[in-house]
Amino acid sequence: MAIALAFFEKLLSFFCTLFGLVLGLIIVLICVDVALRDLSLGSLPWLIELSEYLMYAGTFLAAPWVLRQGNHVRVDMLFVALPKRLAVRLEQLVDLIGLGISLVLLYYGSAVVSDAWRTNMVAYKTWYVPEWLLFFAIPTSALLLSIEFVLRFLRVQGVVRDTYDVTDRASI
Repeated sequence: MAIALAFFEKLLSFFCTLFGLVLGLIIVLICVDVALRDLSLGSLPWLIELSEYLMYAGTFLAAPWVLRQGNHVRVDMLFVALPKRLAVRLEQLVDLIGLGISLVLLYYGSAVVSDAWRTNMVAYKTWYVPEWLLFFAIPTSALLLSIEFVLRFLRVQGVVRDTYDVTDRASI
């Protein structure tokens, strides 16, 4: 299990690092495009399309890492105001809701990818890009988010076990 968790952590870090590098590349390419236009040497007409695809996919694929780090948007006022036992249970409820939403995204995202694959749909702006490739980030991210929500639930469950006497179930 430790090996699987370590692999999962590395996979999340890989996607996040890749997204950071992609953002850097987009910034450099925008600067190059501006310089080319300013010098009347042409432009990079495909850059906007590339930026759209990479920002979309990168945001989806980096989201599980952000969740793992606890850097997602979150309002802790309620959790701080509640008694610890209740706050922990509320945290678990939120994790279960997140898991449910992720599983819905996984199901429908997979259906969309499958349909785009079956019908050979192609997106065309500057490039011809198979739509299944564009949509693939959604079920991939949803799967990783689902795993992370389960891990979060279990980590909070560990806090419950460490904080309260396991024999005193009524207090949990």
